[in-house]
Amino acid sequence: MSQIDIKDLFDESRFPSGWRLVSLLLYSPVGLVLVFLRFLVGLQLWLLASVLPDCDALRTILNHGLAFVFGILVKIDPKGEIPDKQTRIIIANNISALDHFALRKGACTLTPSLWDLPSALSNALGLQDMNMSSKDALIANIKEFLASSEWNIALQPEFGSTNSRVALLKFNSWPFSIEPSVQPVVITTRRPEFSDIRLTSVASTWWTDVFWFMFVPYTMFNLRYLKVKRNSNQEVLARNVETDIAEALHLSTSNYTVSDKTEFEKRYVLEKTQSRAIQSRVSTNPQPMASIEMQRMARQVSEVLPLVPHNVILRDLLKTRNVDVTIANILDGIVTYTPEPTAPAPSSSSNISKVNVTLTKDGNGTGSLTFQQRKAKMIAEARERYILKHGLGNC
Repeated sequence: MSQIDIKDLFDESRFPSGWRLVSLLLYSPVGLVLVFLRFLVGLQLWLLASVLPDCDALRTILNHGLAFVFGILVKIDPKGEIPDKQTRIIIANNISALDHFALRKGACTLTPSLWDLPSALSNALGLQDMNMSSKDALIANIKEFLASSEWNIALQPEFGSTNSRVALLKFNSWPFSIEPSVQPVVITTRRPEFSDIRLTSVASTWWTDVFWFMFVPYTMFNLRYLKVKRNSNQEVLARNVETDIAEALHLSTSNYTVSDKTEFEKRYVLEKTQSRAIQSRVSTNPQPMASIEMQRMARQVSEVLPLVPHNVILRDLLKTRNVDVTIANILDGIVTYTPEPTAPAPSSSSNISKVNVTLTKDGNGTGSLTFQQRKAKMIAEARERYILKHGLGNC
């Protein structure tokens, strides 16, 4: 658990690689047409829900229509447990922005929500408007709803989705204080291989996730019921259910909460923004602004390689963040540059003279030096300058 890095729980990109990316590009025109058609159907359903009175027939029509709009198919895993009709609280893992819709179709549940939607449309989406001003108010509202309705309530204690490949977020314990028994449900999904776009990515918004639901041909949700868990201690019950769901998914549990996810996403967005700003300044300004630490590192490189322009050193340091690596990149020819003109030195050191004499005897001028010869010359010059600067000549 302690060895899990929070960045491993989320994907930076939702797109596949290799041949799947090629097939996705070929499928793109069809996907865009599908998005357009589904958007038109969704708009019609919204108008129907707003104009017509709320009734069971309308809710059924809206539910089937939204299944087409989102391209969602729901399947109940026959290998799972038989649902307990006496258990009204359904606990599931969180993998996408439309889990509530899949749970509504497959498990006949509603999820608490703040969305101000027409009641028929809200029900078709698997949402139930509730007072969420505080945790206590929501718990009281859920208990009141269960006492007056035949619908069950679905809760996802992670309160944030992951890539569902490494670990779950830590379950919040308050959903387990409503009733002493809960019905765990494991959610998994599958999409066609030629359009295998991930359900979500780090710092993505709900509407971008919904767009890709509408883009792919379909998303198959598989719901698997686990054994009902009972315990009067809500913390113990939360950890037991969390472990059961993680084992069913072949994942680990973690101590990261939805708050940790929020902080990680903020840092990720900030770092991306700063990185783009630095790259923009580097590409537009020959003398990019850098931090004090970066300027200090650039001076260290300049002491060893004074012929290398300052902006070239800074540009590579912004990538490597390491003096030794930048020096190695320059010496190995990875970083190309035009040497800055320097005044001829009054006298040559013995080591530099030896290198020059050797190269002259070999019949090679400065313009025809091989790469290894230029590298040897630069190292010799850098070594001699370092010895003279620090008075190490007698050592």
